[in-house]
Amino acid sequence: MEVVGVDEADEFRRAFGVLASVAAEREFPTLMPVDEALVLLQSPPADYRFSCLASIEDDEVIGAALLTWPQSENQQLVVVDLGVVPAHRRRGVGSALLHAVRAQARDEGRSALLGETFSPYGAEVGSGAAFASKRGFVAQFAALHQVLTYPVSDLAAQADAVAEHHRDYELISWPGACPEEYLTEYCGLLSLVDEEVPLDDLEMQPKRWSPERLRAAEEHRRTQGHFGSTTVAVAADGRLAGYTELTGSPQQPGRLNQRDTLVRPEHRGHRLGLALKLANLQALQSAFQDPATIHTWNAESNAPMIAVNDHLGFRPIEHQHVWHSPA
Repeated sequence: MEVVGVDEADEFRRAFGVLASVAAEREFPTLMPVDEALVLLQSPPADYRFSCLASIEDDEVIGAALLTWPQSENQQLVVVDLGVVPAHRRRGVGSALLHAVRAQARDEGRSALLGETFSPYGAEVGSGAAFASKRGFVAQFAALHQVLTYPVSDLAAQADAVAEHHRDYELISWPGACPEEYLTEYCGLLSLVDEEVPLDDLEMQPKRWSPERLRAAEEHRRTQGHFGSTTVAVAADGRLAGYTELTGSPQQPGRLNQRDTLVRPEHRGHRLGLALKLANLQALQSAFQDPATIHTWNAESNAPMIAVNDHLGFRPIEHQHVWHSPA
């Protein structure tokens, strides 16, 4: 068995197939499609680059690791998605891959690794967690993965029921790029997310958004065919009090992603989190009605947002743990 770097398209597809087969062991696999991953490998956005390692035995790919290298904030990190074909587990394949990942990280001046494991809701942590803990990783963040069947019924009635709590705010939705009039304020909200969202013991440098950075990200999503809806709450003074975002892609027609939802601390207590999500669902459903499953993740310690999701009908399906280790 040898561990090799992979950058040629056909070999990458073989290696990524291992990660896809591992992800398929979960009830709701959330790994991106291989074509989308290949685009990221060959034409990455400005904030990240990607690489891949494969374990090969007798010309068969039996393990793989997809590495994400932050290029702006958190340049001390490498994010690792590692998987081994079930028939070849407990033979040292994963350990050999991890050894190669650590060596590459150190060679490129990175000091820490991040990885994630998943376990069914209510179940004990699985073999991935045991693998991580035995190799020096420490769990620093726990999230709850919830799903909701789309389209969602009774949205107008639910929105009417909470409207009296936020009458001093206007809810504005848009389907694509942020309108110019909200650009600076919206970047401010995006920059606040990493400071306000609970991260448990995970220490991450918050991402700072400028108009130029946002426009570049929007253009990258546009070229990939991504679609979605964003809704903001505009306070009486014209400032943005909060936002929420839903996204989807043609590569995964049955899946939608509930992205970040944030309400500024000084505007909490008006049920804006729920109102934003309801309005955003209404906006998306006005243009897109194909059946899908909405996925969302929240820190298990973030009881208020999980309560909002429960109110909307989301159900919990699995636990996610993020693990940290020195390189």
